[in-house]
Amino acid sequence: MPAITRITQAKPPGGVGEAFFLPRAGLNFGITRMVASVIWRRMAESEGNMRRRSWLAAAALVAALSGTPGCRKPAALPRNVFPENAAGGWRRTGRRQLSASEAPDPVPRNEIENLLTASYEGPGKLEARLYVLGSGVVGVELSQRWQPSADTVFFSRGPYFVVVKWQAAERGALQAFVREVEKSVADKGTQ
Repeated sequence: MPAITRITQAKPPGGVGEAFFLPRAGLNFGITRMVASVIWRRMAESEGNMRRRSWLAAAALVAALSGTPGCRKPAALPRNVFPENAAGGWRRTGRRQLSASEAPDPVPRNEIENLLTASYEGPGKLEARLYVLGSGVVGVELSQRWQPSADTVFFSRGPYFVVVKWQAAERGALQAFVREVEKSVADKGTQ
């Protein structure tokens, strides 16, 4: 048996393209290595090294697609998201801005840019929390993975994620409140 095997055929056995022939033809690594060396040699002869402007264009593309925190503007709080008197007969009794470390919900701390909570009384009691997140993708992921619990509703719109928890509230009044909060978040006016 010769030490070196030469393959002179144009197509590998099986007649399929190069990417699919290996499982059918056995160990024809010589063809792949030969084709790869030709490709690399042609690139080296015609282009040489990658030019500086190509590197700059590639770096700019990577920076634009990565969404680095220094390059984007953080989302602002929606205008009048938790009003003094809300639809459904709710009266705001408290409103606080919390830090990410004080967040009571299982939201990734490094994604929280802003957290606003409000307490309401009226036809029951409720507490609403608005998370301003680093991106809308995080809000969608939270909505999909959130564990449902009793007397709680949550939703996301863009970079905003809202959680509303209530105690002994009337259904119609609660629906009116959630609709109003959804509308103010969807409007995206800034405070």
